[in-house]
Amino acid sequence: MEQRSTNWSIIASGEGANRICLQYYSKFHDSVIGDKVLLLNTSPSDVSPEKTFEYIISRDEDVKRVFEELKKDRICIFGKSPSGAGNNWKVGENEAIRDFDTIRRYIANLKLSGRDVILGITTLGGGTGNGSLPYIIHRLKKGRTLVSKRENSYIALGVLPYDFEAPQRYFNTVCGLTRLLRYGDKAEQNADMVLLVDNSRVEAMLKTVQGMQEERYYLINQEIIKAIRMMIAPGGSGAKTTIDIADYYQLPRNIGVYHFAPCLSLGNDPEIFDLETAMEVATQNPLAPMDPETAIMAYIVAIVPPEYVENGHFSQEDLEAKAHAWAVKHMAGKWGGIMRYSSLVALPGQKTLDLMILLGGFSLDKVMAKCLQKYYDFLDVLDIKKGEAELIDSDRPEIKARITLKDIERIETNLKDYIAVSEEKIRKTVTAETDLREKLKEFGFGESYS
Repeated sequence: MEQRSTNWSIIASGEGANRICLQYYSKFHDSVIGDKVLLLNTSPSDVSPEKTFEYIISRDEDVKRVFEELKKDRICIFGKSPSGAGNNWKVGENEAIRDFDTIRRYIANLKLSGRDVILGITTLGGGTGNGSLPYIIHRLKKGRTLVSKRENSYIALGVLPYDFEAPQRYFNTVCGLTRLLRYGDKAEQNADMVLLVDNSRVEAMLKTVQGMQEERYYLINQEIIKAIRMMIAPGGSGAKTTIDIADYYQLPRNIGVYHFAPCLSLGNDPEIFDLETAMEVATQNPLAPMDPETAIMAYIVAIVPPEYVENGHFSQEDLEAKAHAWAVKHMAGKWGGIMRYSSLVALPGQKTLDLMILLGGFSLDKVMAKCLQKYYDFLDVLDIKKGEAELIDSDRPEIKARITLKDIERIETNLKDYIAVSEEKIRKTVTAETDLREKLKEFGFGESYS
Protein backbone atom coordinates (compact mmCIF):
# COMPACT_ATOMS: atom_id res chain seq x y z
CA MET A 1 0.00 0.00 0.00
CA GLU A 2 1.47 3.35 -1.02
CA GLN A 3 2.03 5.75 1.86
CA ARG A 4 0.64 9.20 1.20
CA SER A 5 2.80 12.30 1.60
CA THR A 6 2.49 14.53 4.63
CA ASN A 7 0.10 17.45 4.15
CA TRP A 8 0.46 20.82 5.82
CA SER A 9 -1.96 23.45 7.04
CA ILE A 10 -1.32 27.02 8.23
CA ILE A 11 -3.04 28.69 11.18
CA ALA A 12 -2.00 32.36 11.35
CA SER A 13 -3.15 34.31 14.40
CA GLY A 14 -2.90 38.09 14.59
CA GLU A 15 -2.50 40.85 12.02
CA GLY A 16 1.20 40.33 11.28
CA ALA A 17 0.77 36.57 10.92
CA ASN A 18 -2.26 37.10 8.66
CA ARG A 19 -0.07 39.13 6.29
CA ILE A 20 2.58 36.42 6.19
CA CYS A 21 0.01 33.73 5.50
CA LEU A 22 -1.69 35.66 2.70
CA GLN A 23 1.62 36.44 1.02
CA TYR A 24 2.63 32.80 1.20
CA TYR A 25 -0.67 31.46 -0.06
CA SER A 26 -0.82 33.88 -2.98
CA LYS A 27 2.78 33.27 -4.09
CA PHE A 28 3.29 29.53 -3.57
CA HIS A 29 0.57 27.09 -4.53
CA ASP A 30 1.75 24.04 -2.62
CA SER A 31 -0.30 20.93 -3.24
CA VAL A 32 0.60 19.71 0.25
CA ILE A 33 -1.27 22.73 1.69
CA GLY A 34 -4.11 23.10 -0.80
CA ASP A 35 -6.65 25.49 0.72
CA LYS A 36 -5.97 24.52 4.34
CA VAL A 37 -5.14 27.95 5.71
CA LEU A 38 -6.90 29.81 8.51
CA LEU A 39 -6.57 33.46 9.53
CA LEU A 40 -7.47 34.22 13.16
CA ASN A 41 -8.05 37.63 14.69
CA THR A 42 -9.94 39.34 17.48
CA SER A 43 -10.82 42.48 15.48
CA PRO A 44 -12.68 42.54 12.14
CA SER A 45 -10.82 45.71 11.13
CA ASP A 46 -7.50 43.85 11.37
CA VAL A 47 -8.52 41.54 8.52
CA SER A 48 -10.00 44.27 6.34
CA PRO A 49 -8.32 44.29 2.91
CA GLU A 50 -8.69 48.08 2.75
CA LYS A 51 -6.86 48.51 6.08
CA THR A 52 -4.47 45.65 6.71
CA PHE A 53 -3.75 44.23 3.27
CA GLU A 54 -4.01 47.31 1.05
CA TYR A 55 -0.27 47.53 0.37
CA ILE A 56 0.30 43.85 -0.36
CA ILE A 57 -2.75 43.85 -2.64
CA SER A 58 -1.21 46.78 -4.54
CA ARG A 59 1.99 44.77 -4.93
CA ASP A 60 0.32 41.48 -5.76
CA GLU A 61 -3.18 41.43 -7.22
CA ASP A 62 -3.44 37.71 -6.44
CA VAL A 63 -3.77 38.62 -2.76
CA LYS A 64 -7.17 40.23 -3.38
CA ARG A 65 -8.39 37.13 -5.19
CA VAL A 66 -7.04 34.89 -2.44
CA PHE A 67 -8.69 37.04 0.24
CA GLU A 68 -12.06 36.71 -1.50
CA GLU A 69 -11.60 32.93 -1.64
CA LEU A 70 -10.75 32.68 2.04
CA LYS A 71 -13.14 35.12 3.68
CA LYS A 72 -16.15 32.81 3.80
CA ASP A 73 -14.77 30.00 5.97
CA ARG A 74 -11.04 30.64 6.38
CA ILE A 75 -11.15 33.88 8.38
CA CYS A 76 -12.19 33.51 12.01
CA ILE A 77 -12.96 36.49 14.25
CA PHE A 78 -13.02 35.20 17.82
CA GLY A 79 -13.56 36.71 21.24
CA LYS A 80 -15.90 39.29 22.69
CA SER A 81 -13.54 42.26 23.04
CA PRO A 82 -14.99 45.15 20.99
CA SER A 83 -11.51 46.48 20.19
CA GLY A 84 -9.57 43.24 19.79
CA ALA A 85 -6.59 42.34 21.95
CA GLY A 86 -4.48 45.40 21.25
CA ASN A 87 -0.91 44.60 22.20
CA ASN A 88 -1.99 42.68 25.29
CA TRP A 89 -1.10 38.99 25.10
CA LYS A 90 -3.15 38.10 28.16
CA VAL A 91 -6.28 39.49 26.48
CA GLY A 92 -5.46 37.38 23.41
CA GLU A 93 -5.12 34.24 25.51
CA ASN A 94 -8.28 34.97 27.53
CA GLU A 95 -10.33 35.54 24.38
CA ALA A 96 -9.09 32.25 22.87
CA ILE A 97 -9.99 30.40 26.07
CA ARG A 98 -13.48 31.94 26.25
CA ASP A 99 -14.26 31.49 22.56
CA PHE A 100 -12.43 28.28 21.73
CA ASP A 101 -15.65 26.72 20.43
CA THR A 102 -15.67 29.30 17.59
CA ILE A 103 -12.01 28.63 16.80
CA ARG A 104 -12.71 24.89 16.96
CA ARG A 105 -15.43 25.12 14.30
CA TYR A 106 -13.14 26.93 11.86
CA ILE A 107 -10.30 24.48 12.43
CA ALA A 108 -12.74 21.63 11.82
CA ASN A 109 -13.46 23.18 8.39
CA LEU A 110 -9.83 22.60 7.45
CA LYS A 111 -10.58 18.85 7.48
CA LEU A 112 -7.21 17.96 8.93
CA SER A 113 -6.14 14.35 8.71
CA GLY A 114 -4.08 12.27 11.08
CA ARG A 115 -0.67 13.02 9.60
CA ASP A 116 -1.12 16.71 8.83
CA VAL A 117 1.43 19.23 10.05
CA ILE A 118 -0.10 22.34 11.61
CA LEU A 119 2.15 25.36 11.06
CA GLY A 120 1.14 28.11 13.48
CA ILE A 121 2.38 31.64 12.80
CA THR A 122 2.44 34.61 15.17
CA THR A 123 4.32 37.85 15.76
CA LEU A 124 5.70 37.59 19.28
CA GLY A 125 5.39 41.29 20.14
CA GLY A 126 1.63 41.46 19.60
CA GLY A 127 -1.47 40.50 21.52
CA THR A 128 -3.92 38.38 19.55
CA GLY A 129 -1.62 35.78 18.02
CA ASN A 130 1.00 35.83 20.75
CA GLY A 131 -1.70 35.27 23.33
CA SER A 132 -3.86 32.77 21.45
CA LEU A 133 -1.51 30.56 19.42
CA PRO A 134 0.29 28.88 22.35
CA TYR A 135 -3.07 28.12 23.95
CA ILE A 136 -4.54 26.80 20.68
CA ILE A 137 -1.59 24.45 20.12
CA HIS A 138 -1.89 23.26 23.72
CA ARG A 139 -5.62 22.58 23.34
CA LEU A 140 -5.21 20.79 20.01
CA LYS A 141 -2.47 18.55 21.39
CA LYS A 142 -4.57 17.69 24.43
CA GLY A 143 -7.89 17.32 22.59
CA ARG A 144 -9.22 14.37 20.62
CA THR A 145 -12.02 15.74 18.46
CA LEU A 146 -10.32 17.79 15.73
CA VAL A 147 -6.98 16.19 15.08
CA SER A 148 -5.11 13.05 15.98
CA LYS A 149 -3.50 13.42 19.38
CA ARG A 150 -0.60 11.13 18.51
CA GLU A 151 0.00 11.71 14.81
CA ASN A 152 -0.31 15.42 14.13
CA SER A 153 2.73 17.67 14.38
CA TYR A 154 2.80 21.29 15.49
CA ILE A 155 5.41 23.74 14.23
CA ALA A 156 5.29 27.32 15.49
CA LEU A 157 6.89 30.27 13.71
CA GLY A 158 7.43 33.23 16.03
CA VAL A 159 8.55 36.60 14.67
CA LEU A 160 10.63 38.70 17.08
CA PRO A 161 9.90 42.47 17.15
CA TYR A 162 12.12 45.23 15.82
CA ASP A 163 14.99 46.32 18.07
CA PHE A 164 13.43 49.78 18.48
CA GLU A 165 10.05 48.58 19.74
CA ALA A 166 8.81 49.43 23.22
CA PRO A 167 9.32 47.37 26.41
CA GLN A 168 5.74 46.04 26.45
CA ARG A 169 6.40 44.31 23.13
CA TYR A 170 9.33 42.51 24.69
CA PHE A 171 7.30 41.53 27.72
CA ASN A 172 4.88 39.97 25.22
CA THR A 173 7.78 38.32 23.40
CA VAL A 174 9.23 36.58 26.44
CA CYS A 175 5.77 35.41 27.53
CA GLY A 176 4.88 34.20 24.03
CA LEU A 177 8.14 32.42 23.28
CA THR A 178 8.07 30.64 26.62
CA ARG A 179 4.50 29.45 26.15
CA LEU A 180 5.26 28.13 22.67
CA LEU A 181 8.15 26.14 24.15
CA ARG A 182 6.53 25.02 27.41
CA TYR A 183 2.95 25.59 28.50
CA GLY A 184 1.20 25.65 31.84
CA ASP A 185 1.90 24.62 35.41
CA LYS A 186 3.38 21.28 34.33
CA ALA A 187 5.83 22.95 31.93
CA GLU A 188 4.96 20.44 29.21
CA GLN A 189 6.48 20.78 25.76
CA ASN A 190 4.03 22.71 23.60
CA ALA A 191 4.97 23.09 19.91
CA ASP A 192 7.01 20.20 18.51
CA MET A 193 9.33 22.71 16.89
CA VAL A 194 9.68 26.48 17.37
CA LEU A 195 11.14 28.56 14.52
CA LEU A 196 12.44 32.05 15.29
CA VAL A 197 12.75 34.95 12.86
CA ASP A 198 13.76 38.50 13.84
CA ASN A 199 12.38 41.55 12.02
CA SER A 200 15.49 43.66 12.56
CA ARG A 201 17.84 40.89 11.41
CA VAL A 202 15.91 40.37 8.18
CA GLU A 203 15.63 44.09 7.56
CA ALA A 204 19.38 44.61 8.02
CA MET A 205 20.05 41.74 5.64
CA LEU A 206 17.74 43.28 3.03
CA LYS A 207 18.94 46.86 3.66
CA THR A 208 15.34 48.16 3.58
CA VAL A 209 15.52 50.57 6.54
CA GLN A 210 14.78 53.62 4.38
CA GLY A 211 11.57 52.25 2.91
CA MET A 212 8.03 53.05 3.98
CA GLN A 213 6.67 50.92 6.80
CA GLU A 214 4.28 48.89 4.65
CA GLU A 215 7.00 48.16 2.14
CA ARG A 216 9.34 47.01 4.91
CA TYR A 217 6.74 44.59 6.27
CA TYR A 218 6.12 43.27 2.78
CA LEU A 219 9.79 42.66 1.96
CA ILE A 220 10.55 41.07 5.33
CA ASN A 221 7.57 38.76 4.96
CA GLN A 222 8.78 37.76 1.49
CA GLU A 223 11.93 36.35 3.10
CA ILE A 224 9.92 34.61 5.80
CA ILE A 225 7.64 32.87 3.31
CA LYS A 226 10.66 31.69 1.31
CA ALA A 227 11.99 30.02 4.46
CA ILE A 228 8.61 28.32 4.97
CA ARG A 229 8.62 27.13 1.38
CA MET A 230 12.12 25.70 1.72
CA MET A 231 11.17 23.86 4.89
CA ILE A 232 8.22 22.18 3.17
CA ALA A 233 10.03 21.42 -0.13
CA PRO A 234 12.04 18.33 0.99
CA GLY A 235 8.81 16.43 1.53
CA GLY A 236 7.80 16.90 -2.14
CA SER A 237 8.34 14.87 -5.27
CA GLY A 238 11.44 16.75 -6.44
CA ALA A 239 13.51 15.83 -3.38
CA LYS A 240 16.45 13.50 -3.96
CA THR A 241 16.45 12.62 -0.27
CA THR A 242 13.31 13.31 1.73
CA ILE A 243 13.23 15.27 4.96
CA ASP A 244 9.77 14.53 6.29
CA ILE A 245 8.16 16.09 9.30
CA ALA A 246 9.25 13.33 11.68
CA ASP A 247 12.88 14.05 10.77
CA TYR A 248 12.38 17.68 11.78
CA TYR A 249 11.11 17.19 15.29
CA GLN A 250 11.55 13.65 16.66
CA LEU A 251 15.19 13.81 17.72
CA PRO A 252 15.00 17.43 18.96
CA ARG A 253 11.97 16.45 21.03
CA ASN A 254 13.81 13.44 22.44
CA ILE A 255 16.70 15.59 23.68
CA GLY A 256 14.39 18.32 24.97
CA VAL A 257 15.70 21.11 22.71
CA TYR A 258 13.52 22.15 19.79
CA HIS A 259 14.12 25.79 18.82
CA PHE A 260 15.46 26.59 15.34
CA ALA A 261 16.27 29.54 13.08
CA PRO A 262 16.71 29.63 9.28
CA CYS A 263 19.83 30.94 7.52
CA LEU A 264 19.23 31.83 3.87
CA SER A 265 21.16 32.23 0.65
CA LEU A 266 18.64 32.90 -2.12
CA GLY A 267 18.54 33.85 -5.80
CA ASN A 268 22.02 32.58 -6.64
CA ASP A 269 23.06 32.02 -10.26
CA PRO A 270 23.79 28.26 -10.48
CA GLU A 271 26.44 28.94 -13.13
CA ILE A 272 28.40 31.03 -10.65
CA PHE A 273 27.51 29.74 -7.16
CA ASP A 274 28.38 26.28 -5.94
CA LEU A 275 26.85 24.62 -2.88
CA GLU A 276 29.82 25.40 -0.65
CA THR A 277 29.65 29.12 -1.44
CA ALA A 278 25.90 29.20 -0.90
CA MET A 279 26.37 27.61 2.53
CA GLU A 280 28.96 30.20 3.50
CA VAL A 281 26.62 33.01 2.43
CA ALA A 282 23.73 31.44 4.38
CA THR A 283 25.93 31.33 7.48
CA GLN A 284 26.19 35.10 7.33
CA ASN A 285 22.41 35.50 7.04
CA PRO A 286 20.68 33.95 10.05
CA LEU A 287 17.14 35.28 10.37
CA ALA A 288 17.39 35.42 14.17
CA PRO A 289 20.21 36.60 16.47
CA MET A 290 22.46 33.60 17.05
CA ASP A 291 25.96 32.18 16.88
CA PRO A 292 26.05 29.19 14.47
CA GLU A 293 28.98 27.74 16.40
CA THR A 294 26.61 26.98 19.28
CA ALA A 295 24.13 25.08 17.05
CA ILE A 296 23.94 21.32 17.58
CA MET A 297 21.42 20.41 14.84
CA ALA A 298 21.10 21.37 11.18
CA TYR A 299 18.88 20.76 8.17
CA ILE A 300 20.38 21.85 4.86
CA VAL A 301 17.95 22.28 1.96
CA ALA A 302 19.01 23.27 -1.55
CA ILE A 303 16.43 23.96 -4.27
CA VAL A 304 17.90 23.91 -7.78
CA PRO A 305 16.77 23.84 -11.43
CA PRO A 306 16.13 20.22 -12.53
CA GLU A 307 18.47 20.48 -15.52
CA TYR A 308 21.41 21.11 -13.18
CA VAL A 309 20.73 17.81 -11.48
CA GLU A 310 20.27 15.97 -14.76
CA ASN A 311 23.64 17.20 -16.08
CA GLY A 312 25.41 16.33 -12.82
CA HIS A 313 26.17 19.91 -11.77
CA PHE A 314 24.44 19.30 -8.43
CA SER A 315 23.88 15.98 -6.67
CA GLN A 316 22.59 14.72 -3.33
CA GLU A 317 25.94 13.09 -2.64
CA ASP A 318 27.82 16.34 -3.23
CA LEU A 319 25.39 18.25 -1.00
CA GLU A 320 25.92 15.78 1.83
CA ALA A 321 29.71 15.98 1.51
CA LYS A 322 29.66 19.79 1.45
CA ALA A 323 27.19 19.89 4.36
CA HIS A 324 29.51 17.70 6.44
CA ALA A 325 32.51 19.92 5.74
CA TRP A 326 30.48 23.05 6.48
CA ALA A 327 29.15 21.64 9.78
CA VAL A 328 32.57 20.63 11.08
CA LYS A 329 33.80 24.14 10.33
CA HIS A 330 30.86 26.12 11.71
CA MET A 331 28.79 24.12 14.23
CA ALA A 332 29.32 23.07 17.83
CA GLY A 333 31.61 20.14 18.59
CA LYS A 334 34.31 18.39 16.60
CA TRP A 335 31.76 16.36 14.59
CA GLY A 336 29.70 19.36 13.51
CA GLY A 337 26.78 19.04 15.91
CA ILE A 338 24.92 15.87 16.85
CA MET A 339 22.41 15.70 14.00
CA ARG A 340 22.39 16.77 10.37
CA TYR A 341 20.07 16.13 7.41
CA SER A 342 20.53 17.33 3.83
CA SER A 343 18.09 17.39 0.94
CA LEU A 344 18.55 18.43 -2.69
CA VAL A 345 15.28 19.40 -4.36
CA ALA A 346 14.98 19.72 -8.14
CA LEU A 347 11.94 21.95 -8.56
CA PRO A 348 10.31 22.43 -11.99
CA GLY A 349 10.40 26.08 -12.97
CA GLN A 350 13.23 26.90 -10.56
CA LYS A 351 15.85 29.20 -12.13
CA THR A 352 18.18 29.88 -9.18
CA LEU A 353 20.12 28.05 -6.49
CA ASP A 354 18.32 28.67 -3.20
CA LEU A 355 19.78 27.25 0.00
CA MET A 356 18.57 27.20 3.60
CA ILE A 357 20.41 25.98 6.68
CA LEU A 358 17.91 25.43 9.48
CA LEU A 359 19.98 25.53 12.67
CA GLY A 360 18.70 24.16 15.95
CA GLY A 361 19.61 23.98 19.60
CA PHE A 362 21.82 27.06 19.43
CA SER A 363 22.40 29.21 22.50
CA LEU A 364 19.51 31.58 23.09
CA ASP A 365 21.83 34.11 24.71
CA LYS A 366 21.62 36.58 21.82
CA VAL A 367 17.82 36.29 21.63
CA MET A 368 17.49 36.85 25.36
CA ALA A 369 20.00 39.71 25.35
CA LYS A 370 17.69 41.38 22.84
CA CYS A 371 14.63 40.82 25.04
CA LEU A 372 15.44 40.83 28.74
CA GLN A 373 16.37 44.48 29.36
CA LYS A 374 13.06 45.73 28.01
CA TYR A 375 11.16 42.81 29.56
CA TYR A 376 12.35 43.83 33.03
CA ASP A 377 11.94 47.54 32.29
CA PHE A 378 8.26 46.80 31.67
CA LEU A 379 7.92 44.65 34.79
CA ASP A 380 9.45 47.43 36.89
CA VAL A 381 6.65 49.86 36.03
CA LEU A 382 3.77 47.41 36.54
CA ASP A 383 1.50 48.41 39.38
CA ILE A 384 1.42 45.17 41.36
CA LYS A 385 -1.17 44.94 44.12
CA LYS A 386 -1.98 41.83 46.15
CA GLY A 387 0.11 39.65 43.89
CA GLU A 388 -1.38 40.70 40.57
CA ALA A 389 -1.26 43.49 38.02
CA GLU A 390 -3.59 44.86 35.37
CA LEU A 391 -2.19 44.97 31.84
CA ILE A 392 -3.69 47.92 29.97
CA ASP A 393 -3.09 49.00 26.38
CA SER A 394 -2.09 52.66 26.72
CA ASP A 395 -3.58 53.52 23.32
CA ARG A 396 -6.87 51.73 24.05
CA PRO A 397 -7.41 51.56 27.83
CA GLU A 398 -10.61 49.57 27.40
CA ILE A 399 -8.39 46.61 26.50
CA LYS A 400 -7.14 45.14 29.75
CA ALA A 401 -6.56 41.88 31.60
CA ARG A 402 -5.12 40.80 34.90
CA ILE A 403 -1.96 38.74 35.34
CA THR A 404 -0.67 37.35 38.63
CA LEU A 405 2.88 37.25 39.90
CA LYS A 406 2.47 33.48 39.91
CA ASP A 407 1.81 33.61 36.14
CA ILE A 408 4.96 35.64 35.60
CA GLU A 409 7.09 33.46 37.87
CA ARG A 410 5.87 30.31 36.09
CA ILE A 411 6.75 31.79 32.69
CA GLU A 412 10.22 32.80 33.86
CA THR A 413 10.85 29.41 35.50
CA ASN A 414 9.74 27.50 32.40
CA LEU A 415 12.02 29.56 30.18
CA LYS A 416 14.99 29.30 32.54
CA ASP A 417 14.55 25.52 32.75
CA TYR A 418 14.40 25.21 28.96
CA ILE A 419 17.51 27.38 28.54
CA ALA A 420 19.36 25.29 31.14
CA VAL A 421 18.65 22.10 29.19
CA SER A 422 19.67 23.79 25.93
CA GLU A 423 22.95 25.11 27.33
CA GLU A 424 23.79 21.72 28.83
CA LYS A 425 23.31 20.01 25.44
CA ILE A 426 25.65 22.55 23.83
CA ARG A 427 28.24 22.03 26.57
CA LYS A 428 28.15 18.27 26.17
CA THR A 429 28.42 18.54 22.39
CA VAL A 430 31.45 20.79 22.65
CA THR A 431 33.27 18.91 25.43
CA ALA A 432 32.32 15.31 24.64
CA GLU A 433 35.42 13.12 24.45
CA THR A 434 35.14 9.35 24.27
CA ASP A 435 38.16 7.17 24.99
CA LEU A 436 37.76 4.83 22.05
CA ARG A 437 40.45 2.43 23.24
CA GLU A 438 38.68 1.89 26.55
CA LYS A 439 35.29 1.46 24.88
CA LEU A 440 36.72 -1.15 22.48
CA LYS A 441 38.10 -3.07 25.42
CA GLU A 442 34.71 -2.90 27.16
CA PHE A 443 33.19 -4.58 24.11
CA GLY A 444 35.76 -7.37 24.21
CA PHE A 445 38.24 -6.26 21.55
CA GLY A 446 41.92 -6.89 22.09
CA GLU A 447 44.87 -4.53 22.36
CA SER A 448 45.54 -4.85 18.61
CA TYR A 449 42.65 -2.42 18.03
CA SER A 450 44.19 0.28 20.21
